Amino acid sequence: MKHSFYLLWLVISAALTVAGCDHAGHKGHDKPDEEKKEHAHGEDEILFSEEKAKAAGLTVETVQKGDFSEVVEVSGRILPAQGTEATVTATMAGIVSLPATPLTDGAPVRRGQPLFTVSAAQMADGNPAAAAKAELETAKANYERMKLLAEDRLVTARELDEARQRYETARTTTASLGGGNQTRAVTAPAGGYIKNVMVKDGDYVNAGQALATITQSRRLQLRAELPERFYNFLPQIKSASFRPAYAENATSYSLSNMNGRLVSKGQAADAADFFVPVIFEFDNVGNIVAGSYAEVYLLGNTRRNVISVPSAALTEEQGIFYVYLQHSGHSYLKQEVTCGASDGTRVEITSGLKAGDKVVTHGVTQVKLAASAGTIPEGHGHSH
Repeated sequence: MKHSFYLLWLVISAALTVAGCDHAGHKGHDKPDEEKKEHAHGEDEILFSEEKAKAAGLTVETVQKGDFSEVVEVSGRILPAQGTEATVTATMAGIVSLPATPLTDGAPVRRGQPLFTVSAAQMADGNPAAAAKAELETAKANYERMKLLAEDRLVTARELDEARQRYETARTTTASLGGGNQTRAVTAPAGGYIKNVMVKDGDYVNAGQALATITQSRRLQLRAELPERFYNFLPQIKSASFRPAYAENATSYSLSNMNGRLVSKGQAADAADFFVPVIFEFDNVGNIVAGSYAEVYLLGNTRRNVISVPSAALTEEQGIFYVYLQHSGHSYLKQEVTCGASDGTRVEITSGLKAGDKVVTHGVTQVKLAASAGTIPEGHGHSH
């Protein structure tokens, strides 16, 4: 009987030991699983700390439906407005000298500012200005002498008239050659900006020859070339935006922000190139180069309830466009989108976004780099 009780005690002890170990084993694994669940992140989530966001100047725009203009993208050219250019001309023949500070395209000048110096002192055929001055002095002396002789009736009226004509001719010639000075400064006839310089230092110039062109640049023209196949869009055109060819990555300019207005629309395509000209006029904001080519976005009728984002919010990978959405405080998601028309500043999104989404509009490159690096903020590691 005592032996039976001993065996029963061994069986119960063994069962309790197994149960206790099994429970302890489960308990030992429960806590890491809970912690893992608490710190888990989605595979596509991009973590970007507040400090990095501030350093990158990251900004976010909440997507909303709004107005969007019909757009046709064409080529065009920026031209000076009519009546805003002046030509700098040589006032005498001679050798031209440029100022010590080079005259470069776009350099500002003021009315009356000396731009060139023309000298006749070293001309191979002599100094016409000096010769004209000598002739003037001789003609003047002779004319004065003939007037005295005419008072005593020692010369005829015809001889006096010939002397007067010689004097007047010499005076006019001398004035046209700088008053007999061997060197004359050529000044700007109007204030503005240098458009182009037509001579080099040391060139020989004739009186009246063009030396440079000055553009006032207060108003410029945008000439857009609308292809003939878009002729039906012509009546809809209201305004435009453009991006100069020399600033491919820059934000485009909107004529609505530059006091722009539509000047004219061609009524037929040019037989030579099949383009219809559309011309706008606008204020120069100070850094637009007249004569440059541009991408032009002609704006037509306005559509309502269109989702659009700034052009800077988009990234492209192998022909597919993406934006980055703010998922929570400091986490972001990469979102594929389908693009529609562009007005040069914003791009229509036809799928991939909905109203209320928060899109990164500045600092996109830094978020993209963080995604590539797989950034994880401190305290969110998975090693426990």
